Amino acid sequence: MLLPQPISQNKKRRLQRVTLQEHQTETVLEINCAIALTSEQRHYLHNVLRLDIGAEFIALDRQGGWWLAKLSIEADHAQIIDKLVNNSELDTQITLGVAMPKGSNIESIIRQATELGVRQIVPLFSDRTVIKSGTEIGNQKRDRWQRIAEESAELSLRTYVPEINTPQSFKAWLGEHPSTSAQILKYICVTHPDATHLLSSLQDAYERLPVADHLAQIFQIIIATGCEGGWTAREEDMAITSGFIPVSLGDRVLSATTAPVVALSIVSAFLDTK
Repeated sequence: MLLPQPISQNKKRRLQRVTLQEHQTETVLEINCAIALTSEQRHYLHNVLRLDIGAEFIALDRQGGWWLAKLSIEADHAQIIDKLVNNSELDTQITLGVAMPKGSNIESIIRQATELGVRQIVPLFSDRTVIKSGTEIGNQKRDRWQRIAEESAELSLRTYVPEINTPQSFKAWLGEHPSTSAQILKYICVTHPDATHLLSSLQDAYERLPVADHLAQIFQIIIATGCEGGWTAREEDMAITSGFIPVSLGDRVLSATTAPVVALSIVSAFLDTK
């Protein structure tokens, strides 16, 4: 991995990473520009970490940019002093559509999926989710999910903060992905013993690409995992009609919280070794 420059690896890892809010990046960031810190950021940097004026930290702009910043004399401002380079991201965009499991288990999925490099997470209502389609998910809960993604992105040295979408029905989500392009791979994880393993399917898709620089041509992988009880036959048929390939994650039946982690681990390992 190419670490941010000009900071050394050890120093870079000691610096605190702070994810900027959307309103802080409305103006294009550049060296020597000022960042107006939010009250939460100011409290964290000054009171929790006890950083002094001139202390440096890394500001993540939510779009893949890493900026070296330092605290200004004014307590509520920081100044950008350098542009950093970090390529901890996978070359391929990964979207996870996950049928919402019971309780707060989706929080664990968001946290681990972020660590594994996912770019977008879409919570889904399915036939077997406890929460049924049409149920209003409050802004407070959605904001919490997004904060979990931000915190996990900072801790795992991500340059992008995954987008956590508003929950929607599985049928509506399938309708948003009509493409059958060889450059977009779409998989639905199932428990059928005759389903091709996800890794084998990825390898087959890679080998079918006509150019030598294969991964430059696979620019999106979409994975769908079910809740407790898995997908119904109706949902699997809808997914296949929409171009999704049914794949297995192995001979063992995995829980609703384990399956997305295993699927993303396979995808991440595959991409990292190509």
